Amino acid sequence: MFSLIVCSVNRFDQLERLFGSLTRQTCREFEVILVDQNPDDRLVPVVARFANDYTIRHIRSAKGLSRARNRGMAEAKGAFVAFPDDDCWYRPDTLETVRKLFAGHPQLSGVTGRTLDADGIVSVSPTGEAPVTIARANYLLCGNSNGIFLRAESLRAIGGFDERLGVGAETIFQSGEEADLLLRAMDLGQQLMFFPEIIVHHDQVDSAITDAQIERARKYGRGFGALLNKHGFGAAYTGYRLLRPFGGMLVAFLRRDGLKARYKWAWTLGILEGYRSWGRQAEQG
Repeated sequence: MFSLIVCSVNRFDQLERLFGSLTRQTCREFEVILVDQNPDDRLVPVVARFANDYTIRHIRSAKGLSRARNRGMAEAKGAFVAFPDDDCWYRPDTLETVRKLFAGHPQLSGVTGRTLDADGIVSVSPTGEAPVTIARANYLLCGNSNGIFLRAESLRAIGGFDERLGVGAETIFQSGEEADLLLRAMDLGQQLMFFPEIIVHHDQVDSAITDAQIERARKYGRGFGALLNKHGFGAAYTGYRLLRPFGGMLVAFLRRDGLKARYKWAWTLGILEGYRSWGRQAEQG
C-alpha cells in the first residue's frame, strides 16, 4: 500500500484535479492522508466527493509544509510514502510504475521521478533523461518532492522532514526540505535512484518576474543557503552556487533588464543570508 500525504492550504480546484487522477490509478492499493491547513471547512465537500472511491483520512495541522508532512507521516499505514502537492496530478500508471520499480530493486530505500506539465514538458525543476543513482553531486537534478517515493521504514529512520526548512516554517529558511530529506537518507547509507519513467504532472510555474517572485526568490535562497551549510558542502561548491545567480544578475544588468537583475540578486543575497544564518544557529545550539 501507498500512503499519499497531501498537504493543502488555499486550494480547491487543483485538489479536485489530483483526487480525480487518483480514481484512475491502475494500482488501487493506496490511501490518501489529507493534511488540511485551512482555517475553515472548505475541503470537506471535496473529501466527501471522493470518499467512496478510495480511503481518505482528513486531518488538521498548523501551517508549515514540513510540519504538516510530518503530521501526515504519523498517520500513514502504507509500506511506501509519497508527498504529492495539492496542485499536481498523477498519470494512471504512476503508482503502478513505482510499485514495479520497488519490487525490481529491493535494495532501494527510495525512488524519484520527473515532474512534467500536461504537454510532457519539464516543469518545476529540471531532471535527467536516464536512470541514475542519487548522490551529493546530482541530487538537484533528481526531481522534487512531488516525485519522491520512500519505503516507510526508511522514512522513519531518516526522522521525517526538518521543520526548520520549507514553506511556512517558523524560520527564514523557506525551502530545501525535500533535498535535505534525500541528503539525510544518503548520510544513513540508504540507496536512492532517479527513474525518468516515474512521472507526476504539474503546471508550469509562471515565468513572469514580479515583485512577489523576487521576494520569494530571496526566501527560497535562504533555504538553499541553509541546506548548503547544514550538509557541509565545501567552499568551492558553495561559491559556485553563489556565482551562478550573481553572474546572471550581471548579465541582466548589462542587458538593462532591471527586474531579472533584481531577481538574480535576491537569489544571491538569500543564499548568502541562509548560509550565514544557519551557521549562527548551529553555533547557538
